[in-house]
Amino acid sequence: MSDERIYIIAGGHVDDDFVKGLLCDKKGNKKEGIYILAVDRGLECLLRLKINPDEVIGDFDSVSDEARIAIGLEPRKKAKKKAEGEEESFVFDVLPYHIRQLDVHKDQTDTEEAVRFAMRYLRGDIVLLGATGTRIDHVLGNVSILGLGVLSGYNIILMDEHNKVTLVKDEMIIKKKEQFGDFVSIVPYTDETYVTLTGFRFNVEDKHMKTNLSLGISNVIEEDEAKITVNNGVAIVIESRD
Repeated sequence: MSDERIYIIAGGHVDDDFVKGLLCDKKGNKKEGIYILAVDRGLECLLRLKINPDEVIGDFDSVSDEARIAIGLEPRKKAKKKAEGEEESFVFDVLPYHIRQLDVHKDQTDTEEAVRFAMRYLRGDIVLLGATGTRIDHVLGNVSILGLGVLSGYNIILMDEHNKVTLVKDEMIIKKKEQFGDFVSIVPYTDETYVTLTGFRFNVEDKHMKTNLSLGISNVIEEDEAKITVNNGVAIVIESRD
């Protein structure tokens, strides 16, 4: 398969309009050159938006009956006579061998399994959606999953309507006119993380970003572009907006 952007829709918080803007063109059709992998309850978002996934993965312990029916895990209920103007229930157009049901009892989360699947069989940047929300344990776990990309040379990005999170091992350039939001925060992912920042309001040279401090929060780009150089270790870079 040629390189394309891979969107993994997990079961956390999703803003339907934000997701639709990433996955669909102005006419509401699925964009070309993208691959959509729905993870468990992430199916619910795609069901609401009536967007077909290319792959479905999960233990499906938290999806609605409607979503289970839409991917064929349960038989369709006997059709009732529709009222005038009422739409038929949406059914996903996804082949059975693209639906991978996982064991409920496993060491990895469904989202990690999906990321590993994408890295094993697909090529392209991986964007995690539905990876934030009320469960802080899941959020931290999903940020940790970004490390799989660092280890294997994949660019994995975690996004919601307020945040864009990336792990940086070497260098990252952010153009001011293209940045996501108004703020850039740098948080150490490893203990011995040393960072050089240029083009920001607060620049540093080979600064030790210690794990028990909040030093790198809410910086602002002031030049046309800003550069983050990680001289040692790995940094979490968060572009955010209120």
